[in-house]
Amino acid sequence: MKNEILTIDDALDFIYGFVDYSLTHARNVPANAFSLDKMEKLLSRLGNPQESFTAVHVAGTKGKGSVCAMLAAGLQPSGLKIGLYTSPHLIRFNERIQINGSMITDPELIALVNQIRPQIDNSDPPSSFEVMTAIAFEFFRQMQVDYAVIETGMGGRLDSTNVVKPLLSVITPISLDHTQFLGNSIPLIAKEKGGIIKSDVPVVVAAQPEEARTVLKQIADERNAEWIDTVEQYGWIPLTDTPFSQKIAIWEKSNQNGMAQWLEGGTNNAWSPAIVDLPLAGFHQTMNAATAYVALTRICELEGNLANCDIINGLGETFWPCRFEIIHENPLIVLDGAHNMDSMRKMILTMNRYYGTRKIVCLFGASSDKKCDEMIGEIAPFVESFVVTRSIHPRSADPEELGAIVSSHG
Repeated sequence: MKNEILTIDDALDFIYGFVDYSLTHARNVPANAFSLDKMEKLLSRLGNPQESFTAVHVAGTKGKGSVCAMLAAGLQPSGLKIGLYTSPHLIRFNERIQINGSMITDPELIALVNQIRPQIDNSDPPSSFEVMTAIAFEFFRQMQVDYAVIETGMGGRLDSTNVVKPLLSVITPISLDHTQFLGNSIPLIAKEKGGIIKSDVPVVVAAQPEEARTVLKQIADERNAEWIDTVEQYGWIPLTDTPFSQKIAIWEKSNQNGMAQWLEGGTNNAWSPAIVDLPLAGFHQTMNAATAYVALTRICELEGNLANCDIINGLGETFWPCRFEIIHENPLIVLDGAHNMDSMRKMILTMNRYYGTRKIVCLFGASSDKKCDEMIGEIAPFVESFVVTRSIHPRSADPEELGAIVSSHG
């Protein structure tokens, strides 16, 4: 092929050469930017690779990346090929596309870029996320993946990933984020996220604000989608917890009496809850684990070839970085990707549980469109000092402005 791409840097330059709405301020985004039309046409020219594997589709505001990682880990003991497509990446682009825990290699990514380049309509070019998604789907087809866990980007209804007809849909907790694109209220955001619910396809729903749950339930009813409400149908509690991991009990509420006897150490030895050893800290991860467990249980019921999959041990192998991740113990260094008020509060709860008596230095950077003042105000009472910084991301907030916010909070 003429001007064939030979290096990973050139391949990434090609991908990022298309518009990236995650790097674009909302005021600069055209009204017709979000549509499935270009994605469907591109995939059609590639032979519709999204039809070659069984998909599990996940949307939500918080926890969807963690739940995706748990779902992929839970399916891996089946011995089948399990794909995982998530965004964004932390360090390397290759993190976004994985099979059985291994990232796509640079040579594989370069080959796929060269394959997809001729199929792109330059008169009506796709976005960079659409190109990334096409690459992931084509890679999964070529590698003959059996199941793929697919995380949406920002939204749901018009998200580039919403071309799959999944075996199961999952919606994690919804809160206010990306309001400039998805709407400035919980019901509006829920409507966008609920767009992944398909006709006659079961949907597992995590704990939600009531106004979000109402919207999602209405969509599910309209589309005759089996409604699996994690909160209504299941209970879960952490039994033990450390800064590195936790042991979680999960049970169906129909077995509530058995659970009560089990907790009391009674004679009901015929029954016990599912016990998950999760290598992630934070009580919010117990809900994510319960959501993933419920989804995996339903997937195994639907798919005969997964009936004997050891999802409990699979969940115990979950790896998902930068979620209260301890990368150094002396001195203690913890990384967390909290980037809205909901996740900031959860991070603070976890921090205070294990390290509330420590003198804490907060290294803080964020995107300029985030509620930096509110987030800094939330964590300020619990830390001794701040260091403000910025990444190379075009949307990153100016450290001078962050410093002024820090000063305003004393």
